Amino acid sequence: MNLRFGSSGIRGKYPDRVNPDVAFELGRLLPEALGRTIALGRDPRLSGFVLKAAFVSSALESGARILDYDLVPTPALAYETRSQKASAGVMITASHNPPEYNGFKIFDSAGEALKDESGLGRKRKSTNKTIQIPFSGKVETRHPHAYVDMLSQIGFKRHWKIVLDPGNGATCGIAPTIYRELLGNVTAINSIPDGAFTARGSEPTERSTSMLAKVVVATGSDAGIAFDGDGDRMFVVDEKGICPLQDRVLGAYISFLARRSKGPFLIPLDASMAIDKMAEKHGAKLVRGPVGDALLLQEMKRWNGKFAGEPSGAWIHYEFNSSPDGILSGLLFLKSVEEMGESVSKTVSSIPQYYMIRQSVRYAGRLTRAKIDSVARGLRKIIGKDSSTNVRFGLRISSDKSWILVRESGTEPVIRVTVESKDPSEARRIMKETLRLLRLVLSRA
Repeated sequence: MNLRFGSSGIRGKYPDRVNPDVAFELGRLLPEALGRTIALGRDPRLSGFVLKAAFVSSALESGARILDYDLVPTPALAYETRSQKASAGVMITASHNPPEYNGFKIFDSAGEALKDESGLGRKRKSTNKTIQIPFSGKVETRHPHAYVDMLSQIGFKRHWKIVLDPGNGATCGIAPTIYRELLGNVTAINSIPDGAFTARGSEPTERSTSMLAKVVVATGSDAGIAFDGDGDRMFVVDEKGICPLQDRVLGAYISFLARRSKGPFLIPLDASMAIDKMAEKHGAKLVRGPVGDALLLQEMKRWNGKFAGEPSGAWIHYEFNSSPDGILSGLLFLKSVEEMGESVSKTVSSIPQYYMIRQSVRYAGRLTRAKIDSVARGLRKIIGKDSSTNVRFGLRISSDKSWILVRESGTEPVIRVTVESKDPSEARRIMKETLRLLRLVLSRA
């Protein structure tokens, strides 16, 4: 079975890459590798029911004790794994990917995502011999009370008026409830779980949250917050119905933190250079790490940091939860706006606005060293002289005014391309020439 990890656990299209056989193999292996008390959850994807049944049947045969949280956000499952002292946590989800995808996010006993399959140990060799063991597995129905209690400790003084958009995902139950308890006037749209993510899609973007933006304006709300399919990401819309570049939202939050701590704060290579400017302004240390929350978490721990955030809205507040947490991030962002005494739009407007473009190129193969070297040579010509090259977490070529990042996706068969420049026309030129270069290099044998 293929238990190879990407940047966010095991993930792929159902049933080609992820199927009941993979779930059954994971259920057989996990109790032996990490321990027999396993917290289990799922997002609403239709294939989740089948994968859960296969995983549970296999894990029970291996003598596992399953703490079944059923439909629950990923950050809640991660938090409960730690608080309930489970040996491991398994979340059946493909996060923000389309509904035809599914997968498994696996957490250790600290509620931290495994960054690769090495944490599962070596797979046992298959054998035709049947081993008879006494059946000792059991399933216990659980609810994420500890997670809800943690969120409930966040206090607000301002009476907020907020619109939430769970996007038919795993946050449909918890998020509106806790936001109403803490903030006051909360309207929820697209808040019925739907495994096809019919209303908006599983990934919040400027385009997919257009309804949220309209409702924010129509209701005179202070902000809108959307979540992705499993709730580990959040997306902010300001009181004017504007969807600012989420890098600027991240920059605004780090700017708030930097007034109280000098970090280090972790961001991935594809985050805006505006964040660097804000950290520099407040004398805080900013470290760039890999893309992908599990990898970024490990880098944050290496630097002994307490906060790491991706432009996607996957933010890790390590003192609260060891998993990216969209529900928590939305609350803490609003809390920072409240403490600054400003509106959401004014808070974000304090962050420099550069021009960023993100695109993807379909590619099912692997980037060989020869291809990477060829792309790097071409990109240095595109960016211009005096550019610098960083290849630690992806191919990033940068100058004082512009940068470009080319990297393989850890969740889909695509190559992601991110360009940022202080000049919009320059960003468009760089992207256009880069896509032409990539297609040329990838077409070669």
